[in-house]
Amino acid sequence: MTMEWLDEVLINLFSDDEITSTQIWSHSATINKRFGVGMSRETYIAIYSGISNFIENHLNKIHKCAEVYKGNELLEMYVQYWSRYSEASDALSAIFVKIDNWTRGEIDKGRKERYMVYMLSMVLWKRDIFDTLEHKIIPAMLELVRLERTGHTINKRFISAVVENLVELGLDDTVSAMEREAKKLDIYKNSFEKKFIEATRDFYTNEVSVFHMENGSCTDYLIKVETRIQQEDNRVTLCLHSSTGTPLSGCCNDVMITKQLEFIQAHFGRLLMDKMDDHLARMYRMCLRVENGLPALRKALKEHVQKEGLDALERVAAEAFNDPKLYMSTLWEVHERYQGLVDRSFSKEPGFMKSLDSAAIEFVNKNAVTLRAPPQLQPLKSSELLSRYCDQLFRKSAKMPDENEMDDSQKKVMTIFKYLEDKDVFLKFYTQMLSRRLITEHSASVEAESAFIQKLTDTCGYEFTTRLTKMFQDIQVSKDLTSEFKEKSVDDDGKKFVEFNAKVLTPRFWPCHSESTIRIPKNLSTKLDDFEAYYVAKHQRRRLTWLYSQCRGEVTTTAFKGKKYVFGVTTPQMCTLLLFNEQATFTAEHIMEAIGMDGKSTKAVVGSLVKNQVLKSDKALEGDEVPLNATITLNDGYTNKKVRVDLSKMTMKAEPVKETDNVQKDLDEDRKNMIAACIVRIMKVRKQMSHSELIHEAITQLSGRFKPTAALIKVSILDLINNEYLTRENKLLKYVD
Repeated sequence: MTMEWLDEVLINLFSDDEITSTQIWSHSATINKRFGVGMSRETYIAIYSGISNFIENHLNKIHKCAEVYKGNELLEMYVQYWSRYSEASDALSAIFVKIDNWTRGEIDKGRKERYMVYMLSMVLWKRDIFDTLEHKIIPAMLELVRLERTGHTINKRFISAVVENLVELGLDDTVSAMEREAKKLDIYKNSFEKKFIEATRDFYTNEVSVFHMENGSCTDYLIKVETRIQQEDNRVTLCLHSSTGTPLSGCCNDVMITKQLEFIQAHFGRLLMDKMDDHLARMYRMCLRVENGLPALRKALKEHVQKEGLDALERVAAEAFNDPKLYMSTLWEVHERYQGLVDRSFSKEPGFMKSLDSAAIEFVNKNAVTLRAPPQLQPLKSSELLSRYCDQLFRKSAKMPDENEMDDSQKKVMTIFKYLEDKDVFLKFYTQMLSRRLITEHSASVEAESAFIQKLTDTCGYEFTTRLTKMFQDIQVSKDLTSEFKEKSVDDDGKKFVEFNAKVLTPRFWPCHSESTIRIPKNLSTKLDDFEAYYVAKHQRRRLTWLYSQCRGEVTTTAFKGKKYVFGVTTPQMCTLLLFNEQATFTAEHIMEAIGMDGKSTKAVVGSLVKNQVLKSDKALEGDEVPLNATITLNDGYTNKKVRVDLSKMTMKAEPVKETDNVQKDLDEDRKNMIAACIVRIMKVRKQMSHSELIHEAITQLSGRFKPTAALIKVSILDLINNEYLTRENKLLKYVD
């Protein structure tokens, strides 16, 4: 059988002319005519051998042309020949389908020397071209990479085309699909990638060494490394196989980051101090790429932020001790600065978030401001100032924040609040101040108050804010109750009584207030008696106790040169002023007897009116108090530009001190009860636990409210055992049902 037709087809396919689809179709038709049914194996072998021999001869010619070249010229020739050859190989595979079918049968019979037509062309190219020129091709590729790294412009196509060629040469259709996928990169990795990684390591090791000799700037180094890493990433994308990305990245990381980690991390503190956020972001991204790159940075951040917070509070300690707004703004400014840094430069990485939180806990709870308080009050001071800031925020004032400002301020409070170790202390202060705002009707916005309580609930749970919610409910119920009372109370002249408002407070939800004894003038006590009778008739099993110390009212007077004034007063102040309707002069002791107050309260109340210059005393004040033997008269010369004057402010100045004392007194008892309740809840569910497990679980559950000590929990466990809530058997504690 003559094979002239085969040579004609192969010559046409492997010529320098472009192969068209028409040619492929024409050659396929020619070959199909040549292949008849039942064609002998010898004929198939002859055709297969003819193809193989032709390709070998063709490749010998290519080799003779290419072997005289080297470097860039060799790569150019190699890529050019390969491009035309791979195109011809594709066409060959499409035309000789029947040969491939026969070959597949041969392979199935175990004849491993046979290849599919396309695979045959790859095997021959590797053997006759690549293997003989590899010693020149790979160095030429590496030299191109080196030139580009040193700033020269190169033809990247030469590298990418050879890479594609090496991957293609790794194909093997004689193995399973799984094996084929695993082996296809063998030639690429063994012939090129290993040498490429070695060259990369040598290049950057030398570059880093030269950099340190010529330039000690860390920021310059960060920029250089970031640029180099980006260049290598681009090289993988544009020139190399994607699988090279991992080993190349590992090599760059090791040489430029891991081996330079001490140098890099040593400059972190300076960058923080100089607020070089862009460089900090570079350092973070760089250290993130290597093992153990971040822990030292996290530790340094915590130490820096803690120092910044403590230093900032040291600078304002004297003023901030009595200025909640200054204290709050100082805390917030430090936190905002470093929260922004963590967000922007450190991508909110959890470790850096934890470092910021740890630092904030330290400077929020103990700082130069808190240390100015007496030792026993130092743990309370930060919570107190934060709650007083809230009081200023929610209290009526001449300049009220708009809705957006209010919401922003609340978010700031909650940010600082989460760092308080003893949140129960904050709640104590906040509850007392909320109580005063609600009772005196000085709350600026019920909606704002409710929104803040919801934020507290979201953070600490429903149980944390139950009392606060109940206080608002009491106020609403009181409004409805007072309105109903007014509608049913009519004066003798037929007019509705509108100048009386009562607030009925459920004792267990409101802070304790002293039940001061005071003698109310008859024209006031009548209405109080009427309301009490109305309430008891409506709720027969309840009893009202009047908290005169919390009552407020207004007194209208023209006693001062006929000018009308409206005085905002406490109930004791009101009763004192009303006495002067009866006569012009009293001794302080007489006032005490007439009103029924104790001596200390009388001296303070009368003293407040003297300080406000509404009354005059013939004796000097002793601090803010008037002596009981002083003679008191109206100050006929009293003047004020305002018509409405709040005289109660003077008495309220002493309340912060009382609040602090009350919080301190109540705290130990509240915590004792809270610990006991927590232990009982745990044991009801678990039934039995070891002593250490129970202590650990109790600390975990209570830490959201305050920071309990193991000693306190042990005492509580012992009390519960003594009271037969728990029993101890062997080494286990058991709950008594």
